[in-house]
Amino acid sequence: MIEAERTLFILRSINARGVINIKEIARELDISETTVRRDFEKLERLGKLKRVQGGATLHPGDLDNAQLAMSEKQLINVEEKIAVAQKAATLVRNGESVFLDCGTSITPLAEQLLNRPVKIVTINTLLMNLAKITAADMFLSGGQYHSHYNMMYGPLAIEVLERFSFDHAFISCFGTSLEQEGKAYTLEMDTLQMKRVAMRRAKQSCLLLDRSKLNRAGFYAFAGLSQFTTVICNAPCDPGMELPANFCLA
Repeated sequence: MIEAERTLFILRSINARGVINIKEIARELDISETTVRRDFEKLERLGKLKRVQGGATLHPGDLDNAQLAMSEKQLINVEEKIAVAQKAATLVRNGESVFLDCGTSITPLAEQLLNRPVKIVTINTLLMNLAKITAADMFLSGGQYHSHYNMMYGPLAIEVLERFSFDHAFISCFGTSLEQEGKAYTLEMDTLQMKRVAMRRAKQSCLLLDRSKLNRAGFYAFAGLSQFTTVICNAPCDPGMELPANFCLA
């Protein structure tokens, strides 16, 4: 296995698990522990991980959220996510169709839209618990189930999304960078593909984030901030920060 392939596997593993073990990675990749150790050392120099005895972890600032399951993340920054959702809901008119992404930033928005006569398509399985009594028509895409992200993904899910046209696509992210050509990041490829398809099938796309996601880069950049019609954030982390023209503060 070439170095680029090993690096991709290591970074995907550490973002999914939070902490990884040298012996486990060596066994999973069928390579020597010495090779894994060298890869860890190089990635630490690049600022991609932090080595610990017997393995590696994310940097402390990233570890707190990356290893949590979506059901646990729902308890983080709740008020800020609600403020963002309330602003996002004002973009939708009754009778319109919307795509709702995976991610806990989406749950408060779903709670509002499910009480309105709109059409909702989602890959977010967390929303099924909210849809017991609803004025909206909601569709959950088929596909493979991702238990950590509580989402449907894969070729079948992509095929289903390609059949829809949306008035709005509401997208979540792991973090954003605001420097130069700003980017929105996710942690791995499965969520990236679903986000891109939904954005392509929508007339307007909206990125939802709270202030904790500003200037926090993930592993994959899935879109430039300029590709979104609107980016809604509750507030900039720095009052003097210059925000892109499509930013809307909740």
